Amino acid sequence: KRVVELLSGYSLSEFAEKASVNLKDVRMLASDLLKYRRSAIVYAGDKLPMDVHIAVNLLNEVIEGTNLYRTDQSTVTNYQLSNEEDWESLISDMDSGRVGVVIHFDSNPVYHLPQGYKYASALKKVETVVTLAQSHTETTQMSNWVLPINHDLESWNDYKTRTGFFSMQQPVIYPLYSTRQKEAVLLVWIDQDTKKFNEDLYHNYLMDRWQNEIYKKLNLAVDFKTFWYSALHDGVVFVDELVSSIPSYKIDAFYNIPKPPRTNGYTLILSQSYVAGDGRFSNNGWLQELPHPVTKVVWDNYVAMSQRTAGTLRVNSNDVIKLSANGREVKLPVLIQPGMADDTVMVELGYGRTNTGTVADEVGVNANVLMNSFKSPSRWIVSNVLLEPTGESYQLVTTMEHHSLDNVLLNEMPFNRGIIREGTLHEYEKNPDFIRKEREGDRPKSIYKKFEYTGIKWAMAIDLNKCTGCSICVISCNAENNIPVVGKDQVSVGREMQWLRIDRYYSGSPDLPRVSLQPMLCQQCDNAPCENVCPVAATTHSPDGLNMMVYNRCVGTRYCSNNCPYKVRRFNFFNFRDHFESGYYNQQPVDMMYNPEVTVRSRGVMEKCTFCIQRIIEAKQEAIQEGRQLKGNDVKTACQQACPAEAITFGDMNDPESEVSKEREHPLGYYVLESLDTVPNVTYKAKLRNT
Repeated sequence: KRVVELLSGYSLSEFAEKASVNLKDVRMLASDLLKYRRSAIVYAGDKLPMDVHIAVNLLNEVIEGTNLYRTDQSTVTNYQLSNEEDWESLISDMDSGRVGVVIHFDSNPVYHLPQGYKYASALKKVETVVTLAQSHTETTQMSNWVLPINHDLESWNDYKTRTGFFSMQQPVIYPLYSTRQKEAVLLVWIDQDTKKFNEDLYHNYLMDRWQNEIYKKLNLAVDFKTFWYSALHDGVVFVDELVSSIPSYKIDAFYNIPKPPRTNGYTLILSQSYVAGDGRFSNNGWLQELPHPVTKVVWDNYVAMSQRTAGTLRVNSNDVIKLSANGREVKLPVLIQPGMADDTVMVELGYGRTNTGTVADEVGVNANVLMNSFKSPSRWIVSNVLLEPTGESYQLVTTMEHHSLDNVLLNEMPFNRGIIREGTLHEYEKNPDFIRKEREGDRPKSIYKKFEYTGIKWAMAIDLNKCTGCSICVISCNAENNIPVVGKDQVSVGREMQWLRIDRYYSGSPDLPRVSLQPMLCQQCDNAPCENVCPVAATTHSPDGLNMMVYNRCVGTRYCSNNCPYKVRRFNFFNFRDHFESGYYNQQPVDMMYNPEVTVRSRGVMEKCTFCIQRIIEAKQEAIQEGRQLKGNDVKTACQQACPAEAITFGDMNDPESEVSKEREHPLGYYVLESLDTVPNVTYKAKLRNT
């Protein structure tokens, strides 16, 4: 009743006009929420102010979605461990000389805190600064003592992410250097009279804790040692714990929401970098060279804005503008991004690092300086931002053209040629074979007799309904196949080396675009155009249907790349191993980043996806040792294994019971550019949209 009274003076049309949103879309959204009441829930992003969360919680009360709230979070606290007053008090004490020692426990406040706190200047007045860190950071540069700690993959740990859910972390490698587990260091400091450091200190502490706090709760019939090894094997243990009830919503909290202040300038949204996070991964070349799933920009951050906002400012992509907020300013290049809201710009954090490493230093701009203080409704949403063109320019590097919406031919070509095939759920329910009908007549008749593969024939299927474009498959392929990082200058001239890429296509209008994503790799064609143009037979076909590369035959003519319609072949213009020559000379473990099962290619050699042939060979050897026939499901490619959505299926297409064979026969299955009669062995399952 109180909600009805509250909303009685408002209308959807007024809201739509004020918020610059489509009234029809708002009505459809409201209708859907009412239609699916008790089975729908609305979620507010973690970067939004608390007031928005209060309003969203009220909406969930109205649609009776609170029954979907998870009660298993009740004994786990994920709130921030400090607040505005804590930081102001600490920095004030540091600045006045009342703090003699500061210990940074695997943290980097000099970089991450907004400049308004003036933490760095206050830290200079502290006599002793100790930092425990995995690598060099801006904070270690200002420290008297730097204590190197184990990498996460060298460490023991455990986690409780929700009620009754205990997970385990164990090291996959012995520490490469003279580092220590950070928790073990604290244990020694806490109880220095009885404890001395040793490599097993925290491991033993963890075992004792699990024995006393978890094992005893389970009342198992097995001894603790058996339970411990089982927990290590499974990685997770479930314990029955009491769960508190969900607290009721207090409507007064909604009435106490203050009216939002008037804004005169632009709104800036700050978000963590998709590849570098908050900056901790910025020294990883694989990640820096990973294209953003939508913008496809590498090695930089930028100001993303709509076409209309750019027109108002009279700027284009690659023009540099100055952003001013909270008395601070930064300069960044512009990227015109379809789908951005007008008068709103977005900048990614995690760039502009110093004293971090060869890869990360001076890549991009540090936008943390624009972040709001803890007192603000949101640290990541900055209002009243001033944007000023500088007249300068800076070349952003992308792996895919981002102006395709301006060109009708480029806009329609992926759909007209069947590269991307999509439909709606209604179309599919009405006619499940509509994709097959679109494909009729696509493949021309060949003058050659079809080769019959009598044994295993490898094939792959990719479900575009499951693929989110996260690009984990790209990184896993890089790691598995020793793919080098080439750097921004080489990417700018189209020489990136990734065997697998995520193609992004736009459709619709610049204001309301639809994004289509498609993993693209070697299609392992039966009629491969690359094979018949190679003068030295460096690329040829295997009996199990693989399009193979023989590296020591290749003379680098690049005819194969020119003749490949999918553009998935990569050429080594340089010996990229030379980037690490100083590491070899200094006896650093550079060779440990290579997979010993895969050849490291040299200058003048062509390369491409092999369907992880090294894994196929390993599976064959295991089958021989076990005295059995090789099966299609014995092999998982690196991309398939890493995909969190399980969008990739791989196996023997000649086995009618295999998953990949079933996927190939699905009515939504199609092949890219099958009108060229390349006969690809990668099947794509067409994406279905709601509307």
